[in-house]
Amino acid sequence: IGVEDRDHGRLDDGVTMLGELLESLGALDLYVLEGNSAHALIEAREKAFWTAKATGADDVIDTVVPRAQMHQFITRAKDLALAANGGVVGCGHAGDGNVHLAVFCADDDVRHRLLHDIFATAMELGGAISGEHGLGRAKVQHFLDLEDPVKIALMRKIKNVFDPAGILNPGVLLDEEATR
Repeated sequence: IGVEDRDHGRLDDGVTMLGELLESLGALDLYVLEGNSAHALIEAREKAFWTAKATGADDVIDTVVPRAQMHQFITRAKDLALAANGGVVGCGHAGDGNVHLAVFCADDDVRHRLLHDIFATAMELGGAISGEHGLGRAKVQHFLDLEDPVKIALMRKIKNVFDPAGILNPGVLLDEEATR
Protein backbone atom coordinates (compact mmCIF):
# COMPACT_ATOMS: atom_id res chain seq x y z
CA ILE A 1 0.00 0.00 0.00
CA GLY A 2 1.49 3.31 -0.99
CA VAL A 3 0.94 6.29 1.29
CA GLU A 4 2.13 9.77 0.38
CA ASP A 5 1.87 13.18 2.03
CA ARG A 6 4.07 16.26 1.88
CA ASP A 7 3.56 16.81 5.61
CA HIS A 8 5.82 14.29 7.39
CA GLY A 9 3.76 14.44 10.59
CA ARG A 10 0.55 13.60 8.76
CA LEU A 11 2.39 10.92 6.81
CA ASP A 12 3.64 9.27 10.01
CA ASP A 13 0.16 9.46 11.54
CA GLY A 14 -1.38 7.98 8.41
CA VAL A 15 1.11 5.11 8.28
CA THR A 16 0.54 4.36 11.97
CA MET A 17 -3.23 4.41 11.56
CA LEU A 18 -3.05 2.21 8.45
CA GLY A 19 -0.73 -0.24 10.20
CA GLU A 20 -3.10 -0.54 13.16
CA LEU A 21 -6.03 -1.11 10.81
CA LEU A 22 -4.16 -3.79 8.85
CA GLU A 23 -3.12 -5.57 12.04
CA SER A 24 -6.74 -5.51 13.28
CA LEU A 25 -7.74 -7.15 10.00
CA GLY A 26 -5.20 -9.95 10.45
CA ALA A 27 -2.04 -8.71 8.72
CA LEU A 28 0.86 -10.97 9.64
CA ASP A 29 3.71 -8.57 8.89
CA LEU A 30 4.06 -4.89 8.11
CA TYR A 31 7.04 -3.34 6.39
CA VAL A 32 7.46 0.39 6.01
CA LEU A 33 9.84 1.53 3.31
CA GLU A 34 10.84 5.13 2.91
CA GLY A 35 12.43 7.25 0.22
CA ASN A 36 14.66 5.47 -2.24
CA SER A 37 13.80 1.99 -0.92
CA ALA A 38 10.08 2.58 -1.48
CA HIS A 39 10.64 3.99 -4.95
CA ALA A 40 12.97 1.10 -5.86
CA LEU A 41 10.33 -1.46 -4.83
CA ILE A 42 7.60 0.28 -6.83
CA GLU A 43 9.89 0.56 -9.86
CA ALA A 44 10.82 -3.14 -9.61
CA ARG A 45 7.14 -4.14 -9.52
CA GLU A 46 6.38 -1.95 -12.53
CA LYS A 47 9.27 -3.48 -14.50
CA ALA A 48 8.63 -7.10 -13.49
CA PHE A 49 6.63 -8.13 -16.51
CA TRP A 50 8.62 -6.19 -19.05
CA THR A 51 11.57 -8.11 -17.68
CA ALA A 52 9.64 -11.39 -17.94
CA LYS A 53 8.75 -10.64 -21.57
CA ALA A 54 12.35 -9.71 -22.32
CA THR A 55 13.52 -13.02 -20.85
CA GLY A 56 11.14 -15.10 -22.93
CA ALA A 57 7.71 -15.23 -21.27
CA ASP A 58 5.34 -16.71 -23.80
CA ASP A 59 2.29 -14.94 -22.39
CA VAL A 60 1.46 -12.36 -19.74
CA ILE A 61 -2.02 -12.62 -18.31
CA ASP A 62 -4.14 -10.61 -15.91
CA THR A 63 -6.60 -12.50 -13.73
CA VAL A 64 -8.49 -11.49 -10.62
CA VAL A 65 -9.51 -13.58 -7.62
CA PRO A 66 -10.89 -12.74 -4.19
CA ARG A 67 -7.98 -11.70 -1.98
CA ALA A 68 -8.64 -14.61 0.38
CA GLN A 69 -8.10 -17.00 -2.56
CA MET A 70 -4.86 -15.49 -3.91
CA HIS A 71 -2.52 -17.97 -2.25
CA GLN A 72 -4.56 -20.95 -3.45
CA PHE A 73 -4.81 -19.49 -6.96
CA ILE A 74 -1.08 -18.82 -7.28
CA THR A 75 -0.22 -22.26 -5.88
CA ARG A 76 -2.58 -24.00 -8.29
CA ALA A 77 -1.36 -21.92 -11.26
CA LYS A 78 2.22 -22.87 -10.41
CA ASP A 79 1.28 -26.56 -10.13
CA LEU A 80 -0.59 -26.45 -13.45
CA ALA A 81 2.40 -24.83 -15.14
CA LEU A 82 4.85 -27.35 -13.74
CA ALA A 83 2.60 -30.22 -14.89
CA ALA A 84 2.71 -28.68 -18.39
CA ASN A 85 6.54 -28.48 -18.27
CA GLY A 86 6.26 -24.72 -18.00
CA GLY A 87 6.38 -22.10 -15.33
CA VAL A 88 4.71 -18.97 -14.05
CA VAL A 89 6.06 -15.88 -12.36
CA GLY A 90 3.53 -13.73 -10.55
CA CYS A 91 3.17 -10.15 -9.55
CA GLY A 92 0.15 -8.08 -8.69
CA HIS A 93 -1.57 -5.74 -6.34
CA ALA A 94 -3.07 -7.84 -3.60
CA GLY A 95 -5.32 -5.04 -2.41
CA ASP A 96 -7.73 -5.62 -5.28
CA GLY A 97 -7.05 -9.27 -6.11
CA ASN A 98 -5.34 -8.72 -9.45
CA VAL A 99 -2.72 -11.34 -10.21
CA HIS A 100 -0.47 -10.87 -13.21
CA LEU A 101 1.27 -14.02 -14.36
CA ALA A 102 4.09 -14.35 -16.83
CA VAL A 103 3.57 -17.78 -18.38
CA PHE A 104 6.50 -19.76 -19.74
CA CYS A 105 5.41 -22.68 -21.95
CA ALA A 106 6.92 -22.92 -25.42
CA ASP A 107 4.46 -25.40 -26.98
CA ASP A 108 1.49 -23.40 -28.32
CA ASP A 109 -1.09 -26.17 -27.85
CA VAL A 110 0.09 -27.01 -24.34
CA ARG A 111 0.18 -23.31 -23.43
CA HIS A 112 -3.38 -22.80 -24.72
CA ARG A 113 -4.59 -25.65 -22.47
CA LEU A 114 -2.53 -24.31 -19.55
CA LEU A 115 -4.04 -20.84 -19.92
CA HIS A 116 -7.51 -22.38 -20.09
CA ASP A 117 -6.84 -24.29 -16.86
CA ILE A 118 -5.44 -21.21 -15.11
CA PHE A 119 -8.47 -19.15 -16.14
CA ALA A 120 -10.82 -21.95 -15.05
CA THR A 121 -9.07 -22.02 -11.68
CA ALA A 122 -9.56 -18.27 -11.23
CA MET A 123 -13.26 -18.65 -11.97
CA GLU A 124 -13.64 -21.69 -9.68
CA LEU A 125 -12.21 -19.60 -6.86
CA GLY A 126 -14.74 -16.83 -7.40
CA GLY A 127 -12.65 -14.67 -9.70
CA ALA A 128 -12.59 -13.79 -13.36
CA ILE A 129 -10.46 -14.48 -16.41
CA SER A 130 -9.38 -10.88 -16.61
CA GLY A 131 -9.06 -8.05 -14.16
CA GLU A 132 -8.19 -4.49 -14.95
CA HIS A 133 -6.71 -5.02 -18.42
CA GLY A 134 -9.77 -6.60 -20.02
CA LEU A 135 -10.14 -9.65 -22.21
CA GLY A 136 -8.60 -8.47 -25.44
CA ARG A 137 -8.86 -10.74 -28.45
CA ALA A 138 -6.53 -13.37 -27.00
CA LYS A 139 -8.86 -14.39 -24.16
CA VAL A 140 -12.17 -14.33 -26.04
CA GLN A 141 -12.41 -18.07 -26.67
CA HIS A 142 -11.40 -18.89 -23.10
CA PHE A 143 -14.09 -16.50 -21.87
CA LEU A 144 -16.75 -18.00 -24.13
CA ASP A 145 -15.78 -21.53 -23.09
CA LEU A 146 -15.75 -20.81 -19.35
CA GLU A 147 -18.34 -18.12 -18.68
CA ASP A 148 -21.97 -18.91 -17.91
CA PRO A 149 -23.87 -18.98 -21.25
CA VAL A 150 -26.78 -17.14 -19.63
CA LYS A 151 -24.46 -14.26 -18.72
CA ILE A 152 -23.04 -14.18 -22.24
CA ALA A 153 -26.56 -14.08 -23.71
CA LEU A 154 -27.42 -11.19 -21.39
CA MET A 155 -24.24 -9.34 -22.41
CA ARG A 156 -25.17 -9.80 -26.07
CA LYS A 157 -28.66 -8.43 -25.45
CA ILE A 158 -27.25 -5.39 -23.66
CA LYS A 159 -24.76 -4.79 -26.47
CA ASN A 160 -27.56 -5.01 -29.03
CA VAL A 161 -29.47 -2.28 -27.20
CA PHE A 162 -26.52 0.11 -27.53
CA ASP A 163 -25.15 -1.20 -30.84
CA PRO A 164 -28.05 -2.55 -32.92
CA ALA A 165 -26.07 -2.17 -36.16
CA GLY A 166 -23.15 -4.19 -34.75
CA ILE A 167 -20.52 -1.58 -35.63
CA LEU A 168 -18.68 -1.63 -32.28
CA ASN A 169 -16.04 -4.36 -32.16
CA PRO A 170 -17.61 -6.39 -34.97
CA GLY A 171 -16.59 -10.02 -34.94
CA VAL A 172 -15.09 -9.94 -31.47
CA LEU A 173 -16.56 -10.98 -28.13
CA LEU A 174 -20.30 -10.45 -28.35
CA ASP A 175 -20.82 -10.99 -32.07
CA GLU A 176 -22.80 -14.23 -32.03
CA GLU A 177 -21.97 -15.21 -35.62
CA ALA A 178 -18.25 -14.59 -35.29
CA THR A 179 -17.81 -16.45 -32.00
CA ARG A 180 -19.64 -19.71 -32.75
